[in-house]
Amino acid sequence: MLYPRAEIVRSAGAVVFDADYELVLTIVNHGDGNNTISFPKGQLEPEESIEAAARREVEEETGVVCKLLPDSLMGVENRYLSDTKRTKFVYWFVGTAVETREQKLESYEQLSVKWMSIAEARDALSRESSRQLLDLCLKFLEKQGKR
Repeated sequence: MLYPRAEIVRSAGAVVFDADYELVLTIVNHGDGNNTISFPKGQLEPEESIEAAARREVEEETGVVCKLLPDSLMGVENRYLSDTKRTKFVYWFVGTAVETREQKLESYEQLSVKWMSIAEARDALSRESSRQLLDLCLKFLEKQGKR
């Protein structure tokens, strides 16, 4: 299916692991009334690459500076936004935490950060697609010899 440019929203995010690949970084969205647990992501700025957007969004939402692993684009998630009648494409990467700084949230964002074990994250993630993404990332890390 072809999506006209005016009808799409491009976002990027990352599944970020600690240095030992034992913990995964999650965000809890308190502003949606459901305390949804997911991975950090957000919209691309004009002229921004998807990799730069993924790194920026992780840092803004969590305070964690991450390094994206080479060739770690895991996939593109497609979501229909019924409120705007647009389609959102989210490009997902795998990263590792490098440094922790202060969150830089927008005034409307009510997010908290939680490092979880992989098993805890799999149980806690709110969307099935997030659990599938986590599994893809783990397979990628295994092939890279990191787990």
